[in-house]
Amino acid sequence: MPCTVKSPVLLITVNVIEVMKAVKLSARLRAISEFIDDGASVADIGTDHGLLPVYLAQTGLAGRIFASDISAASLDAAYRSASEYNVTDLITFIAAPGLDGISPAEVDTIIIAGLGGETILSMLTNASWTKDNGIKLILQPQSKVDLLCRFLYDHGYSILETKSVIDRSKKYTIIHAMGGYLENEKR
Repeated sequence: MPCTVKSPVLLITVNVIEVMKAVKLSARLRAISEFIDDGASVADIGTDHGLLPVYLAQTGLAGRIFASDISAASLDAAYRSASEYNVTDLITFIAAPGLDGISPAEVDTIIIAGLGGETILSMLTNASWTKDNGIKLILQPQSKVDLLCRFLYDHGYSILETKSVIDRSKKYTIIHAMGGYLENEKR
């Protein structure tokens, strides 16, 4: 929308552009986002504050975005974050435990970050469809990384890559896994 400023000497017309405030991600969340494929349909399980879904909405990286949390208070916080950054219409908010509110047909990428390894493996056990070939998992356990990796290996998942990141003097491990065994894997 043009804005006109009158001056006794000259007439100046300036186009005013609405600037969207960009969300700032922590090093941990930024590292998680690097595993997401362009156009992916992403479910952020245990979304908490919802900053990662906001980032995905702002950047257009994900085609569909689901923010899920068992806690109504956390889901409210996620909605407030999305509202603050003007992206509520680009995110589907789901109040459900684990992957219960997620339809396998709607997602190809699942993020579970900031929860304990035992909690993550419990969620995956309760959603056996995550073992289907093609489901990308981006997991960032707060504890029991070795237990989660062993579970993935023993239960029909392939670990494609792990990455460590330091965020606020704490080391985090991010696991990129996929449902199904790779062709060259021997079990």
